[in-house]
Amino acid sequence: MIKRIFVSETDRNNLSKFKTVELPKVDKSSYRDIVVCKPWGYEYLMFENDYVAIWILHLKKGHETSMHCHPRKKSSLVVISGKVLTSTLTEWFEFGHLQGIIYDAGVFHSTKALSEETFVMEIETPPMKKDLVRLKDSYGRETQGYEGRDKHSRDVHKFNYIFFDKKDVKSQTDKKINNTVVSINKCRTNFLDHEFSQRAKLKEKSIYCIIEEKVIDLEHRSYFWAGAIFDADGMKNRKNIRLFNNCLLLSVRLAKDEKAS
Repeated sequence: MIKRIFVSETDRNNLSKFKTVELPKVDKSSYRDIVVCKPWGYEYLMFENDYVAIWILHLKKGHETSMHCHPRKKSSLVVISGKVLTSTLTEWFEFGHLQGIIYDAGVFHSTKALSEETFVMEIETPPMKKDLVRLKDSYGRETQGYEGRDKHSRDVHKFNYIFFDKKDVKSQTDKKINNTVVSINKCRTNFLDHEFSQRAKLKEKSIYCIIEEKVIDLEHRSYFWAGAIFDADGMKNRKNIRLFNNCLLLSVRLAKDEKAS
């Protein structure tokens, strides 16, 4: 299951309370080979290009992120281990392994871990880590921006850490977190349905995402943006979806001999 949440008047009204929502300054920080420690767990950058930044979040059971929004970027969340409760200002949903949600820019949302070993993938479009407004927070961070260097750790070996660089993409390397396999590969065709037919049929327990360029239909209308997640159900009877050459395809799938929760 993948659910999309559109920005609401409630979101807009609450964001308007922050009278000085400034454009985030150019972030010159490099988040590669760094784990950012949070009161609810930790997060780190798994991959980044000009279109998306992909982060892995580890949440401790019973802990939750702030109720926050990103005024200028969209985000997709995929549960890659455990179960979570995702909340907006008006509703809430429970999501399990290999289920996801797409938030439009400006949607206030929070994620709470309902189980041990909860990992969530967050795909941000465009990369803009400090595009952050916190409305409520269980740890008193409402007036604070994104965590500074005092919360950074370079001891990545102490965490469940994976990272994809150009070499990994070129060699089609797979990486694993718990019972979930993550891969990033270059597309080999110009059409999405052809791409999957060459690799393998869409798998029911997998989530995919184009993380470079954009996807259009035959009339050259934008079909979905880099960073928007989709699954097998979302692509049924969708043919002739055009890809730009050398698009990158992210796939998140169940490891072999494992059963999805």
